[in-house]
Amino acid sequence: MTPLINGINYHWATIKVVLFGIPVVGITKIEYKIKQKKENQYGAGYEPISRGYGNKEYEGSIEIYTEELKRIINSAPNRDILSIPPFQITVLFENELGVLIGQDQLLMCEFMEEGLSASQGDTKILTSLPLVIGQIRR
Repeated sequence: MTPLINGINYHWATIKVVLFGIPVVGITKIEYKIKQKKENQYGAGYEPISRGYGNKEYEGSIEIYTEELKRIINSAPNRDILSIPPFQITVLFENELGVLIGQDQLLMCEFMEEGLSASQGDTKILTSLPLVIGQIRR
């Protein structure tokens, strides 16, 4: 038997997503990323003479069971998730024993849209909620 060289990698079962201070089990997917425009700047000749840097941009989304979304809607101001003030999402990374080994914090999050898509034969209804994010801390 070959030993594991690097141990066990992160996987979905070792991630916990904390939304509004509560671990939410009805989330089936979370995505987030940081982008920054970077481009070479040119002067005389063909080669770049410097590099310019643009603003950092943060974006993401969560996919959530509609039952879980309804609980959030019921707690939202005027039952409108687009009216929820900026909030934090914390993504916890744990090992197989449940010991915290890392976390990411998505700061100043707000939902950008909310809707529903369901089809005949669906055995579950999931909703994707795009996020605007103010900053990501690792």
